[in-house]
This record gives sequence, C-alpha cells and structure tokens, in this order.
Amino acid sequence: MRDPNKARRMVDEGRVRKVMDTQNRTHFSVEGDTDTHSVIYDKRKDEWTCDCRYSALTSRECSHIAAAKIKG
Repeated sequence: MRDPNKARRMVDEGRVRKVMDTQNRTHFSVEGDTDTHSVIYDKRKDEWTCDCRYSALTSRECSHIAAAKIKG
C-alpha cells in the first residue's frame, strides 16, 4: 500500500460499507478512487481478499482491505 492514510480517509469519508456478515465470512463494499471493490474476510481461514488489480498482481494488502479492517 503506497499511501498509509488512504484507508483511513476512505473510512472517514463513508466509502466503506459492511454488506453482509455470516458465520464464515464478512463482505465489504469499498469505494476506491475509480471503482467499487468487493472485500471479503474469510473467518475460517483468517484471510482477506479484494477484487482489485493491485491485490491480484502483487499479493499484498491493498488500501481497500486495510479500510475494511479499520471498519471491522
């Protein structure tokens, strides 16, 4: 993640929404700068995933995942 404050800004601006919380997963909708992304926390695996290009190409935590973690 290049800008460590980006995730906090997204949360503060109301761009992170918890869509669904089940026994196994929590789903978030995160409005990025250009697109809205789906972030999923798999509770069984203790694993976060995001459908953004950065996350797919780098296998690193993107700002969308960081924002969803803050939102909880």
